[in-house]
Amino acid sequence: MRDEDLVTASTWAANGWVDGDGIDGATLRRLVRAWPRRAAVTTKAEVVEQANDYDPLLPDYPMEIVPFAEHPRFLAASPEQRQKVLTGMWIGYNERVIATEQLIAEPAFELIMHGVFPGSDSPLVRQGIQQSIVDESFHTYMHMLAISRTRELRGVRERPAQPELVTYRRLRQVLATMPERWERDVAVLVWGAVAETCINALLALMARDRTIQPMHSLITTLHLRDETAHGSIVIEVVRELYARMNAEQRRTLVRCLPLALDAFAEQDLTALRLELVTAGVRGADEIVGDLRAMSAGNRLVRDFSGAQRMVEQLGIAEAVDFDFPERPEWSPGVGLAQ
Repeated sequence: MRDEDLVTASTWAANGWVDGDGIDGATLRRLVRAWPRRAAVTTKAEVVEQANDYDPLLPDYPMEIVPFAEHPRFLAASPEQRQKVLTGMWIGYNERVIATEQLIAEPAFELIMHGVFPGSDSPLVRQGIQQSIVDESFHTYMHMLAISRTRELRGVRERPAQPELVTYRRLRQVLATMPERWERDVAVLVWGAVAETCINALLALMARDRTIQPMHSLITTLHLRDETAHGSIVIEVVRELYARMNAEQRRTLVRCLPLALDAFAEQDLTALRLELVTAGVRGADEIVGDLRAMSAGNRLVRDFSGAQRMVEQLGIAEAVDFDFPERPEWSPGVGLAQ
């Protein structure tokens, strides 16, 4: 890739994106000021502590997003087994959300707070990122409660050891190929930015569903509201950091973006098989094998509109080797939550 293919700091300044002292922070300032009246931790903390309506007949996970819902082997399982699979998928969903916060999002935020990248010392940037870190800790708490309550209500005494988060596995593989610390820092930043601009699509699949337990929809709705704001914050912050990166850092960021997007979209078939086996569903290997043979079966996230907006605002759409699909009608996108 040629240096002239990347947006330079002077181009940013010419477009009014960056001034002589730092960012043009109107959008970021608006998001930061909205935090006290938007964040779940400041407005809904007591709600997640309260017992919500529980109907044992309602599923824990939406059947419409189960990739093997129509597979003959799954349909042949008993109602009790299918219910156990859905409960396991809901618990696993929460476990993966927590792992994403702790292993992907928070490390990226910490790099910014530690001043690793030029431009991250801006007070406005630091305030927005610190608010996001507080939010992420509360999200972990919410999903921890969801796991605990579900296990208690459904009588789940034991859980099988879960595979390492696939998104994190892919990040570690990329980091292992990078000898320089600055390269690894950029990769961690990219993975965190992709997580924060794409996770709302994953949350929306649960938040919009009215067939599942109300508690599950509530928790994902609160998380979704925060992540919609985080996506906008991250776009503004990454735009500021990218404007100050040197050519090598920018090339690394562009190279990592499609890798991170593919990693975040990947459906972990190992985790799916584990839930089927744990519930006693016969033919788990056949079900997973059929999913593996289908390209769509390996995709967990199909909405990348938030990440696409980030790529476009960075001015690198032509350089990023990723085929962004059309945005689904149900997608919440990444809005300027206030």
